[in-house]
Amino acid sequence: MQISVVLPSYNSEGSLRLVLEQLQRQDFAGEFEVIVCDCSNHDLVEQICHEFAMVKYVREAERFNPGIGRNLGAKHASGQLLLFLDTDVLLQENALTNAWDYYLHGNRVFGGALELDRHKKPTAASYLEHWFFNHESQKGRPCCARNNLSSALMAIDRLLFLNSCGFRDIPRMQDTEFTERLKASGQRLTYTPRVVGYQIQDSPLSKVLTKIYINGVNLFFIRYNKMATVKKALFFLSLPLLSLFKTVRIIIRHLKYQDERGRIITIIWMPLLFLGGLYWMLGLYRSMIFGGEISARRD
Repeated sequence: MQISVVLPSYNSEGSLRLVLEQLQRQDFAGEFEVIVCDCSNHDLVEQICHEFAMVKYVREAERFNPGIGRNLGAKHASGQLLLFLDTDVLLQENALTNAWDYYLHGNRVFGGALELDRHKKPTAASYLEHWFFNHESQKGRPCCARNNLSSALMAIDRLLFLNSCGFRDIPRMQDTEFTERLKASGQRLTYTPRVVGYQIQDSPLSKVLTKIYINGVNLFFIRYNKMATVKKALFFLSLPLLSLFKTVRIIIRHLKYQDERGRIITIIWMPLLFLGGLYWMLGLYRSMIFGGEISARRD
């Protein structure tokens, strides 16, 4: 078995069938399997999975965080390469072929391009969520080294994953924590635009802003909490500038790597990105002022 596609699922019946149908259309000549690890509070996801012969359905009674679902899927996998995929990401038909080829060229941990799915008309919230969380993954971007990867579309050698202790049991940013840990251990992370997925973004604006806020809260504990006191003070004072820099960098990346339509939409909704940057900054300030630990909130 060459590839195991692992999807963690919680009440994903709204998009899962589309995702599995697209996996069924893959032009990959080798063997692959799909493992759906599900903790839904109903049996609709299980019913959908049974419609597809390639799917191995794994059921857990208790709701798990996405990283735990991925860890569980990896234990049930038999493929040489694990491809972690969210249940709202539709793979381009040559994605598995290109992922396997890229892996055979010595790339053991890599991410693919995530574009916004436009089958349904995207809302302002759709664009904000896509821009903010996928600003390093446009298909117009060339191959490059990365400091971290998104588990919405990420591939890793199965034995390497099993020997790395996997994802932490945290609701959000488990992919940032895991891949930065891999990089710190000496693993090379890369990005390839040849593996393309189209993500369905349909969360309301309030939920997207909450996700961005939690992103800021958790990022402090994952990346900055161990800084010396003086460095923390400087970080605290410089955070408004860092937030502005982050937002401008996101805008520049989308203007550079998007097509003409995408550039126009980026310009139109630019104020939303600055609002997202504000929520991200407030999340970081919340962690620095009140302390605590990684947020247990999922959204």
